[in-house]
Amino acid sequence: MTPPPQDTLVSRKTYDRIRKRFYWPGMYRNVVRYVMHCRECQRRKSVPQRPPGRLVPIPPAIAPFHRIELISLEDFQTEVAEIAKFLLEEIVLRHGAPRVIITDRGAVFRSRLVSSLVDLCNIDHRFTTAYHPKQMD
Repeated sequence: MTPPPQDTLVSRKTYDRIRKRFYWPGMYRNVVRYVMHCRECQRRKSVPQRPPGRLVPIPPAIAPFHRIELISLEDFQTEVAEIAKFLLEEIVLRHGAPRVIITDRGAVFRSRLVSSLVDLCNIDHRFTTAYHPKQMD
């Protein structure tokens, strides 16, 4: 009896090891049940995660204000309106809309107001990789 493909790798490996030396009716079910309830097996089991995404280097800007990079430093409530105002008045109206804005993943930059402004100005909004703020250096 071969194990069904949907079961865990640990169950299959354990089953294959035991199968080489022993056999009893219902052996595979017993092995799976044992592995599911074994604290050590559960502790060593890898955490299911999606594979990490591909990091893409940031190419140099081809013109002034082609790309701008911003990070948030203040609290969310006061900063959303200030960031939107700054983007519109100090960047877009003075220098034209940049093609790309790179920001951290702060709640300010993910807010509806900032997202709407970026969409209206046809700006490509990119976020830095989570937990890698030095990407902006």
